[in-house]
Amino acid sequence: MQTDREVRAVLFDLDNTLVRFIDAQRAACAAVIDLAGCGSVEDLFGFFLRPEHNFESQGHILDYLASIASSCDPASACARYEEEKLRALEPYDGARSTLERLKRAGIPMAVVTDADADHAASRLARSGLAHLFEVVVTPEKTGERKPSERNFFCALEHLGVEPLDAAMVGDSLRRDIEPANRLGILSIHAAYGDWNPGFHCSPDHRLDDISHLVELFLE
Repeated sequence: MQTDREVRAVLFDLDNTLVRFIDAQRAACAAVIDLAGCGSVEDLFGFFLRPEHNFESQGHILDYLASIASSCDPASACARYEEEKLRALEPYDGARSTLERLKRAGIPMAVVTDADADHAASRLARSGLAHLFEVVVTPEKTGERKPSERNFFCALEHLGVEPLDAAMVGDSLRRDIEPANRLGILSIHAAYGDWNPGFHCSPDHRLDDISHLVELFLE
């Protein structure tokens, strides 16, 4: 089904929207547990869900190793985690071809992510998507994280479009969809990557496969 609005630019979240971040993070947790020789992948992953540190902080690994009294070298564990997380990272099926179709159609695109600049750059490079975006907005650019409106306005200003002429594709209802709705941006929920239910708001469109963006915008 094609949207009834003309879309002149598209903003994308990165993790769990373009790339399978949670899968990569679980693989990285497994690598740490293998190195430590004890512990549980699910327990370590659960540490990353705590509010004590930000979601990607290596502090979660240090806290977990301390909690199980592991003799594993913390620096080695953190290095193994980062290496495996990037090695295991994959784009969603159809992500690259879909973005290439939009690019060829003359639709400029941006990434708006809470990942820091170094992580965002390495993930986009690893997944072969970096060349498809006009700008990548990270917290370093705005001093804030989503759902701050500044992050969306930063991307829109760079692309030279108004909110009503843009779409936002993201897996998080709270951080991607609700602010898009508030700003008048066409909101598209990447439901295929939403692993954290519990927040409720209504997107303009629900996406079960990223390749369906082609029929939404171009057909």
